[in-house]
Parts: sequence; C-alpha cells; structure tokens
Amino acid sequence: MPDSARVSDSSAKPSGAFLWDMAGTLISYDGITGRPDTIPGGEEVLPELGKLFRLFVTTGDETDSACKMLQGFDLLQHFEAVYGDLYTPLGKPYGRILRDVGCAPEQSLAIGDRLRSDLPADTPDVVLLLVNQYDEVVNAGMIRFLVNQLRAHGDTFPAAFHACAAMGEPDPEAVGELQGGQITQAWRSKVGLRLRLFEYKHSLLDGKRLVIQI
Repeated sequence: MPDSARVSDSSAKPSGAFLWDMAGTLISYDGITGRPDTIPGGEEVLPELGKLFRLFVTTGDETDSACKMLQGFDLLQHFEAVYGDLYTPLGKPYGRILRDVGCAPEQSLAIGDRLRSDLPADTPDVVLLLVNQYDEVVNAGMIRFLVNQLRAHGDTFPAAFHACAAMGEPDPEAVGELQGGQITQAWRSKVGLRLRLFEYKHSLLDGKRLVIQI
C-alpha cells in the first residue's frame, strides 16, 4: 500500500471520495517565474466539496514533504489523508486507496493535470478530471460547477459521464493515439464549460478509462 499520512477524521462520511493530485493541480507553478501558488478559489470551494466527498491528496511526492508543502499553503486542513510515494507504470492506484478508506469508486472522482500520471491504474469506475490543459489554470469554481453538473446527470459518475457524452457532439478529430494509448471515442460537451469527454485505452490498463478534459 502507498505511504500515507492521516490528517483528520471524517465523522459523517460521504460514500464517495475526491482524489486530488498535488503538483500542477492543487498547487500550480507560474509559467514565467516558476513560483508555486494554490488553485484559485480553493479556500472557498474545498470546504464545500468536503461536504459532498471525503477529500484526499494523491501524489508521487514523498508523503511528509507533501504534507509540509500543503501545510505551507494552508491546504492540509481540508484533507482527510495524504497518499504519497505513488509509483506505478501508469496512473495511480485509486482502487486500492478507495478500498482502504471504504469509498465507492463509482461515487468518486480523481483530478490531475497529467494523463499518464493521474489515470486510475486499477479501476475503470473512477472518472478522471484532467485539468489545466489549455492556456489558463482552472479555478476551483469551475471544478465545483462541473461536479454539480455531473451529479445532476447521473446516480454515479460513470453514468453521468455517459449522459453528458450523449448530449454532446462527437469529436472524431480527437480520436487516435495519445501518450502511448488510444482515445477510442470523444465528445465535446454542452454543459456550459469547454469540455472534452473521452474514453481512453492503454495496454497497461484493464479496460477503458473515462476522462473529462477541462
């Protein structure tokens, strides 16, 4: 099991988890100066998301170092635990983490900024929100909006993904090879944000993965 540090106890526990990547997602880096900064709007939105999900940090960084960095940006208080030292050939072991904490994969989301690093390695039931793929850093309010849209369109996040895809426009230009794998189907969403939804397959993964690019 990956190294982890328990941060707080969750008394009234939701059934789903929100699994946050740290570097490039919770903490981004200025493209010119290289200085780190927190996700815009995080101070307001993270407590709101904490009422809907159990919040965890998942990172390839060493756990103690990650905790110190999160503490330095006053983010650590929002998370139940930090899972560090996550090294797999592709993605992160969200399935093992969710079993460890007793959360349902289909009620959970993962968020990160790198496809190969942040894909669900061991479960097809966690939808990945792939952020910061365009010119500007995604703010926490946009993530909150997307979460609310998904919750309105399905009882599980895979069901919501497919419902939003069915309402969107097929995006055949996006289909093809990507980072050693294959986008097999893709859609442009009409839920009010610039979104691409796609199904991704890779030889190192068992089955397809559902990704929402924002």
